[in-house]
Amino acid sequence: MQRMTTALQPLIVAICGDSGSGKTTLTDGMVRVFGQDRITHICLDDYHLLDRTTRLQRSITALRPEANNFPLMTEHIRQLARGESVVKPVYDHKTGTFAAPERAYPSEIIIVHGLHPLFTEELRGLAHVRIYLDPETALLQQWKIMRDSTSRGYTVEQVRQQMKIRRRDSRLFIQPQKQFADIIIRFSRGDLYYRTRDLAHLDVRLIEAKHAPKIDLTDVLEMSQNGSQPALRLTETMYQGSMRDILEIDGTITHQKARELEDRIWSHMQEASHLRPDRLQDLGRFYVGNIQRQSDTLALTQLIVLYHVISARQRMERNESGPTAQREIFDQYPSPKINPCETDIPNTSTAASPK
Repeated sequence: MQRMTTALQPLIVAICGDSGSGKTTLTDGMVRVFGQDRITHICLDDYHLLDRTTRLQRSITALRPEANNFPLMTEHIRQLARGESVVKPVYDHKTGTFAAPERAYPSEIIIVHGLHPLFTEELRGLAHVRIYLDPETALLQQWKIMRDSTSRGYTVEQVRQQMKIRRRDSRLFIQPQKQFADIIIRFSRGDLYYRTRDLAHLDVRLIEAKHAPKIDLTDVLEMSQNGSQPALRLTETMYQGSMRDILEIDGTITHQKARELEDRIWSHMQEASHLRPDRLQDLGRFYVGNIQRQSDTLALTQLIVLYHVISARQRMERNESGPTAQREIFDQYPSPKINPCETDIPNTSTAASPK
């Protein structure tokens, strides 16, 4: 088994969500900031046990635990966390069959994304940052139809039928994982979207666990004026049986206010300031067909995810080297060539939303 040569232990980011919830688009922010050669993608779809035809014949969905190889995926993530490469299976979404296995190499950041990254205690224990994507149902349906009908070999009617079949399994096996997330991210359609039908202006709620690191937003929060609520709000509420902090960013947020929040977020990541893009518009990219668009609410969401990743790296540094460690966070170093997940959706066929 080949071992990675690096002074840094790989940091594992688990991104969980139903099919079409926006996992690939969200992680694009990390790729743009850190660079692809610092990131290894592990798609848990590759650990399906049955191909598409067999699942249909047996009337079983890929959401069910018994349709996935949990022992192998857990062992592979454990090996990658130790700095070892693995030879992993590959599931081809275009054909619904398995391709030839490929070798995956660990990098500074390992993004584990799919339907079940928070399903077992072992998987949760391997992740340093745990994220659950929970878009409103109508958006999820729209994104999934556009993606699966353009890049995964389904007709629109087949996608609709699959969503109907999968609804119960999603409720039983996917949605309960959100209780284990550090951050739950929920995109929804708000006032500006309904006025313009522009997917660049979706609202977003970031529901953060109390133990998660927090950004001081004192200087950027505003009071309600003339009975209207501000576009940026911070509240606290009971969610999934525990108190959580909720940051709400409306699609009506002005670019100036978004830049203020951007500055505030980066002020909490000074050790990584050399990674900051020149403009906020360099983040928040998504595609409508072949046309690239940009969303400030998506860009800010990606930045907050980056903050959690960098905070996790800082905690790892303190645990490994003590508080006096002088190593710079995310130092540049040569990384082995990685094999990005074959099932990532190419930009030209990503669903038409910041998902």
